Amino acid sequence: TENEGNGGQILIVNIDGTGSIEEVWDTTENAMNSYIKNDILTANSNLLKAIEDGDIKAFNKLCADNLSIEIIKGDIRERYNSISARDLFEKHETKMTSNVASISNASIQILDGVKAFVSYENGGSRERREWHHGPKGWKCVSLSKEKLL
Repeated sequence: TENEGNGGQILIVNIDGTGSIEEVWDTTENAMNSYIKNDILTANSNLLKAIEDGDIKAFNKLCADNLSIEIIKGDIRERYNSISARDLFEKHETKMTSNVASISNASIQILDGVKAFVSYENGGSRERREWHHGPKGWKCVSLSKEKLL
């Protein structure tokens, strides 16, 4: 189970040791990968929902500092006063579509349990997000896009 609160670490309480070492390893690895996939896809879905809703606080919570959107910092406040949250997302992150349901052809690749890539089609382009797991759970650390032909 995952520690309460910050989405940190997983605590394994029981592993079925029936079978050969290889069988137990494969079964355990498959179970963990399933959990990790669900965790990453949930984080990705929550990030897309934050973008759709214009929720900068939720967006920043799911992103590494290099992707966060800062609205008020000294003189920058004046520049963003007339810009909506939706405009900020479209300028700094990704072109928004009408809703999250327009996403298709999703795939996920997990690397060593603490790094993963999620890619999907969204509004005429293929987006690929890199996720890293740390003390505060999964954080999106990069986004790349390429136009679909």
